Amino acid sequence: MGVRTESRGDLARATLLDAAERLFAEQGIEAVSLRDICAAAGQRNHSAAQYHFGDRRGVVAAVFERRMGVVNERRQAMLDRWEHAADPTDVAGLVAAIAVPLTDVVAETDAWYGRFLARTQWDPFAGDVVADLPVGASYRRALGLLAAATDLPDILRRLRFDQIGTLLVGTVAGWEWQGHRGTRRVGLSDLQAELVSTMCAVVGAPIPRSIP
Repeated sequence: MGVRTESRGDLARATLLDAAERLFAEQGIEAVSLRDICAAAGQRNHSAAQYHFGDRRGVVAAVFERRMGVVNERRQAMLDRWEHAADPTDVAGLVAAIAVPLTDVVAETDAWYGRFLARTQWDPFAGDVVADLPVGASYRRALGLLAAATDLPDILRRLRFDQIGTLLVGTVAGWEWQGHRGTRRVGLSDLQAELVSTMCAVVGAPIPRSIP
């Protein structure tokens, strides 16, 4: 009986996360209540989300962590290989480690995660929730390695790293949405190549003369 109960609990939790990811992506983080999530998940018990996640902060963290945990593992592996190769000038390899794991997971799950991430970028509450979660460690590591591999003034480096983050998430969210709408879109490998190319261009753009 214990195994069956755990399985039902896992299924209910996954169903709630699916519903939360979709609602957050469609409506925005602030617009969605725990009751909305329960209703969208088909839960008769309106306290189900609170039982599994505690509060809305817990739901946002769980939605972020579920897929980012996979991204984090794959990105860490790519970064390990990059460091083992011992070529500190390979900026494209670092940028690929940022972009490829996320795009792979979004393509594999075919859900709403890219658009959920886009929402978290502009929502102060969600941004605060996900900012320091352990599953973001590989992204922070990649940026640290990228900082060491590039020669940019601090203020410009922060700006450009913000730009590549926005470019990555916005592009992935749009590509995901094109797939759901059934509109024509580039293939995954072309998407990844384009992201690496454009993100490298952002990082390596000429430094304005006005910035010391």
